[in-house]
Amino acid sequence: MTTFDQHGQRVFGAQINADNVHINKSDGPQQLMAYGRRAVAERLYKRAAEYFTEAIAKGAKGSDPHYYLALALLGGRRPSRMGREAQQVMVRVEEHLGRALQIDPAAAHVRALWAAVKRDHYADRHDPGPSVADIEAGAGDIDPVHAAEIAPFLGNRENRLWQATVAVAQAGIEERKPNVRKYFVRTPVPPATGGAQAMMVAGGIGLVLALILVIASLSESGYLCLAVLVGVGGLVLLVKGFGQYNALTSAYERDLAAAEPKPSDEQMDVWLHFDKFGVLDHALRHLDRELDDLICEPQLVIGPASPTEQAVGKDGIRRFSRYKFVILLLGQTRISVFSCEWDFVKCIVSNADAFDFRYKDITGLRMRQLHEATHGSRLVMTGDDGKEMEVRFAKIFEMIIAGTDRIAVTIDVQAQNAGAGLQPTGATATERLVRRQLDDAA
Repeated sequence: MTTFDQHGQRVFGAQINADNVHINKSDGPQQLMAYGRRAVAERLYKRAAEYFTEAIAKGAKGSDPHYYLALALLGGRRPSRMGREAQQVMVRVEEHLGRALQIDPAAAHVRALWAAVKRDHYADRHDPGPSVADIEAGAGDIDPVHAAEIAPFLGNRENRLWQATVAVAQAGIEERKPNVRKYFVRTPVPPATGGAQAMMVAGGIGLVLALILVIASLSESGYLCLAVLVGVGGLVLLVKGFGQYNALTSAYERDLAAAEPKPSDEQMDVWLHFDKFGVLDHALRHLDRELDDLICEPQLVIGPASPTEQAVGKDGIRRFSRYKFVILLLGQTRISVFSCEWDFVKCIVSNADAFDFRYKDITGLRMRQLHEATHGSRLVMTGDDGKEMEVRFAKIFEMIIAGTDRIAVTIDVQAQNAGAGLQPTGATATERLVRRQLDDAA
């Protein structure tokens, strides 16, 4: 049975806008690999192939550069869905997977991907080798990030790798519960306790002075009344100062416990990565579709839902407590759509909707930049300071079907936390793919 460990997994590497980054001569292999992995996360496979090819040319180490280049060359399509170009693509894919295994014969994810595409491509034809059995022999455990990358090439959801990846997604739901809300709560600033401490010091001094006066009153009775007054004043100051100090520190400790320890930015990305997979599995079951029914891997567009909390991580990336997911399953003549809102903190699906339509029913498809506020074009968003605000959309992915139904996902927001980056939305790749299908259908 394949086992998984989510700790230490990097989902994307450096967070960048992969569609706008151009390769510079100064970019080293590690930076190029980060660009490529982000491009894979955005399903911008042509751009990803450029990054990985350049990374290999600049001496990128290990088996992963060749594994990811093979993944990018497949472009999210199983060979059986590529038509006449399948054999040409498979030659290049197998070349790089073979090179990856030469570098690291124990790379289980390389073996799993190669076996999956071989089964699909050579199902009814001669396999020149190595055989699937030889490739799978001795394969060890596959980490969950790679498993999710390979799963779309399996053909059906009953495969053990698919099922194990779903199990990791479900385990992540339990793992996050104690601390994930803390990510969206601002860490409190230590309180200013100087005033309270000064009162306690003054009260303590007053009590010491009162004690001295009491001793002095043993020989001079006139000091006793003064000793009582000073003692009472010192005691009042000490009690009041201690009360204020205790109230300030107790509130700080309470607020600190509500905000810390926060999950790391990487851990948040890993959880969301597998949430997408879990919701995809739910969508396929809900729509009664199999991967074999599709011409390419499922397309997912993601953005913030309204209302939502937001927080900007240490890596400068804006993350949300609630998301809108739109999953498009592209067949030969029609598209099945599953949309829902996903509560990242509570792990609850809400406002789910599912429907089918033909390509010819699409009357509008665009990614729209909003320059003027229109009806329904605002998000209710809560910052990590707990204050609610209305934030205008900056950009939306929009599809209009038969003039009535409308699919819309916010993929950018207006100048809130200016300079903060965004998580992968998948919108660019989805728009390009649907447009290509519309051209083919025409």
